[in-house]
Amino acid sequence: MEKITQLSVALENVPGQLSRLCRVLAQAGVNIRGISISDAADISTVRLCVSDPAAAKRALKEAGIPFITQDVVMVEVQDRPGALEDVAARLGQARVNINYVYSAGGEQGKAVLVLGVDNVDLARQMLR
Repeated sequence: MEKITQLSVALENVPGQLSRLCRVLAQAGVNIRGISISDAADISTVRLCVSDPAAAKRALKEAGIPFITQDVVMVEVQDRPGALEDVAARLGQARVNINYVYSAGGEQGKAVLVLGVDNVDLARQMLR
């Protein structure tokens, strides 16, 4: 479990925008470790966990792609029924609110979750 920097990008909801974003990151040597996309009318919000946040920020700035950053928690759990419930229960008992969650892959038998929470430090403490 680690605290990581997530980048959020608002893209116009038209063909080619995600490709452009991914190309900018790839050309900077940045690997996407986790991604979540949600759309609302004409805009899509892309949340990214990347291999090198500093390089990603530089590349996005140079490409003129606006973004914001946020600290989130990335946690590895067993890939089994109830694993997310265990995480949610521990955070709920500590009164940590989960604003959103998405998957970021994982090794065989494991799942990696990205949690946007209202108290990153307390969440990390509760998930140790």
